[in-house]
This record gives sequence, structure tokens and C-alpha cells, in this order.
Amino acid sequence: MARPKSPEKRDAILAAAVQLIAEQGLSVPTSKIAKVAGVSEGSLFTYFETKETLFNELYLELKAEVRANMLDTYPAHASLGVRARWVWDMYVRFGIAHPDKYKVITQLSVSNSIWEQTKRLSMEGYEALHAMIQETFACGALKDQPYEFGTTLLLSLMNMTIEFIALHPSEADRFGDAGFTAFWNAVTGS
Repeated sequence: MARPKSPEKRDAILAAAVQLIAEQGLSVPTSKIAKVAGVSEGSLFTYFETKETLFNELYLELKAEVRANMLDTYPAHASLGVRARWVWDMYVRFGIAHPDKYKVITQLSVSNSIWEQTKRLSMEGYEALHAMIQETFACGALKDQPYEFGTTLLLSLMNMTIEFIALHPSEADRFGDAGFTAFWNAVTGS
């Protein structure tokens, strides 16, 4: 009979993967991840059948953490501008507060290792965010553009803002405000 899997070991492997992917990229060997996690490489593969499986599960974990950070206290009944700013601020704050996780989720989001099913699963629970984004786009310059175009614009501006704040932490408020204003004016024409 197989021994039950330890949640602590699984978490240690995921934490080691975040640390090493942030430092070395997605080509980091699983042997290094196992070593940093304090488990054998065989144990790593007991928890994650393949490196790709590890990446997909890590991606889902990180997306769930971002979702909880952004939406657990989401002001669902506030004005559109307040809701959009809330999402902006929560995402940017997450990226600044958790630079390794931000870097890893950014790398994984463009990786060929992330399966389509994983991408679909990672979007569950974001319905309020998607509705807010569609509402934002419907009232301005992007109303005739594909939804994906608008979300890519939003993510690009948020990522740029995170990068500037990381380089100039004393100017966090300035860059946060400027980034959001640029996005809001671009999509609403205000």
C-alpha cells in the first residue's frame, strides 16, 4: 500500500519551484527543485508525474492565489471605475509583494508547457473580473475589439507598472496612478 502524500512535501516542492524558476527560468532541472525542497527527485515525481505536470499544478496554485488576492474582497456593487481600479491595484500590489511568484506566473502564462485544460481551469472564479472588463471595454475605444485584445492591453499595462514600481519603489503611487489612468483613458475615452 502506498504511503499517503504529505501536503508539506508538496508545498515544499512548489515553493522550491517558484524560487528556482524565478532565479533560473523554466529550464531549471527537477533535480535542483527536489534538492531545494529537501526531497529526492523520485519523491518529486511521486507528487508530480512529470515536470510539465509540476508546471501546470504550480500555475493553477499561483492563479488561485492571485484570484483570491484580487477578488476575495472585490467591491462587486461599486461603480465601474472603482471596480476597475480595485482590480488594477490588487494585481499590481500582488506583483510587488510577491516578485518571485509574479515572475513565475508571467513565465508560465506564455509557456508551451501549460495545457489548454489548465488554462481553462485557471480562469474559473474570475467571472466577476471578466464581467467588469467586458463592461469597461463596452463603453469606449475598445468596444469593437476582441475581448482578448483588451485583456492583453490591461495585463501589459499592469505588468509595465509593476516593473517600473520594482525599479522605483519610492514612486509606487505615482506609477500606479499613471498606469491606471493610461488604461482607463485608453478604454473609456475619458
